[in-house]
Amino acid sequence: MKIAAFDFDGTILFDGGIAEDTLDAIHGFQEAGNLAVAATGRSLATARFATTRFGLDFDYLVLNTGAVLADRDDTVLAKRFLDFSLVEDVVDTLSRHEGIALYGTTLTGRDSCFYHGVGFTKSGIVPDFQQANVHEMAGENFIGIPIWVPRDRPKLRAIIDEITATWDVECTTNQDFIDIIPTGSTKGNGLLGLIEHLGMRREDVKLVTFGDSWNDLSMHAIADRSFSFPWSPADVRAQTSFVTESVVAGLSLIDG
Repeated sequence: MKIAAFDFDGTILFDGGIAEDTLDAIHGFQEAGNLAVAATGRSLATARFATTRFGLDFDYLVLNTGAVLADRDDTVLAKRFLDFSLVEDVVDTLSRHEGIALYGTTLTGRDSCFYHGVGFTKSGIVPDFQQANVHEMAGENFIGIPIWVPRDRPKLRAIIDEITATWDVECTTNQDFIDIIPTGSTKGNGLLGLIEHLGMRREDVKLVTFGDSWNDLSMHAIADRSFSFPWSPADVRAQTSFVTESVVAGLSLIDG
């Protein structure tokens, strides 16, 4: 069994679009009897928003950086939630920062925007959201808190340090987004959970991963072959098997 896991933004999705040759390559991989898996920090809603327009139908989806596992019919197979009081505390604390935006993601609904302190309107990673007051959403099950910190790497690092020092959560980053998710949620653990769901042993699967950023490292670490890109950060490139120009070029190196 061959499984290829694909990050979205900066890997297959650029400027809101997916190149035709990338679509063809992934479809060809599936037609050869292999499984193509989305491995993204996006929620189910924003993942579908990004792919259905292009006719890309993944066999499985590892979502919210590993907190959610779903099949191609959007049936949720596994999920983890954040404690609601923690969500309130995070929003109250971090909304004191200027130049960031705070969102909340649930299983199937639109993303909520709790605070928007960014001068320009929206990020392509969270293209559709509803304005919301977190304190009016008691009883809602939140999976993640995406935090947009555009064009300010020192501030992003400072907020990561604040999060890890204050709350017991998983904290991952992808270029200019930080994701707060339940402890133990990683793309690597999500893929291992998928393999277990399939009733297979890890050694029975040839796992290939494509991802451009830091939140992809956990899946690269368990892969048989891992691919980053010339635009990936240097420490990400150093921890992958190959640095490839594109997903198409990487898939061409995989037998079958």
